[in-house]
Amino acid sequence: MGILGASGYGGGELLRLLKAHPGVELVGFTSRRREGRPLSAAWPQLWDDRPFAPQEEVLERAEVVFLALPNGLAMEIAPRALEAGKRVIDLSGDFRLPPAVYEAWYGIPHKSPGLYREAVYGLPELHREELRGARLVANPGCYVTSATLALAPLAKEGVLRKAFLVGLSGVSGAGREGEGTFFAEVNENLKPYKVGGVHRHIPEMEQNLGRLLAQGRPVKTHGPKGEVRLSFVPHLVPMTRGILVTAEVEAEGGWSQKTLDDLYQDFYAQEPFVRVLREALPETKGTYASNRVDVKPLFEARTGRILVFAALDNLVKGMAGQAVQNLNLMLGFPEETALPKEGIWP
Repeated sequence: MGILGASGYGGGELLRLLKAHPGVELVGFTSRRREGRPLSAAWPQLWDDRPFAPQEEVLERAEVVFLALPNGLAMEIAPRALEAGKRVIDLSGDFRLPPAVYEAWYGIPHKSPGLYREAVYGLPELHREELRGARLVANPGCYVTSATLALAPLAKEGVLRKAFLVGLSGVSGAGREGEGTFFAEVNENLKPYKVGGVHRHIPEMEQNLGRLLAQGRPVKTHGPKGEVRLSFVPHLVPMTRGILVTAEVEAEGGWSQKTLDDLYQDFYAQEPFVRVLREALPETKGTYASNRVDVKPLFEARTGRILVFAALDNLVKGMAGQAVQNLNLMLGFPEETALPKEGIWP
């Protein structure tokens, strides 16, 4: 295994998880700014003094390459890696959306539009069978994973047309070089950002829910052309890691708390990393450092609305852990290998 971009938060979490994976060998890792320096200089929690290697060396040695790079770089590197017989798991947004949609929302010309059709969307709960044996995987991020898994059962039932989502994210979600993340700016401060329907993850959420592809779960018609429209308001929270999404849905029909609980329990009954809560509400500390998503649907009888809460660790199930889960499916390892289901408390 090789990791390009191992000095970012997602790359560092990948290192931690892969070093404990019994079925893989980590042959190299890169950093654009730290090449030649020891790994421990970037990640003191890891007991490993191997140096960050040149990119070409890692691409040559690794059979599977994780691309934990900024948007726009994977589309240049993935074609070369695939031509050389490598498998690729891309943690950026480069292969998650149709090229024209990607260009409109990311503002980056797509240099490998032909690969989009080959890329398998890396959300195992909805695309498990497609991931087995895949060559190129588009690994989804934290907001999209939490929002999609929060609303997928309702999309499957055909009752999801519009939803209002509020997302709360720890500062690590902005990346190691994110703007506006200095301690003096985020400490004891809570702020919304990228509001008004401009967040680049909105089309990905809508795409997932509008064409829900869940094996063995026929999807009922839910609106013209299967369209779903989401209003999404993200917030930056002064904590290190964690995502909490609250979704509000106006749904017709004779819903009750029991029918809602039964729907979600049935939908996720066989999923090793989704826990549907019956009593408690999801909280970020409950999933800290785990690959688990906690989901809780709630029927608000007074208004007739459905509320759904979802929590996950943005660096594990929202990024690196999901990438390892995809790796396990690609290579035929047990899906839960090297992935913690339980969090750290406090």
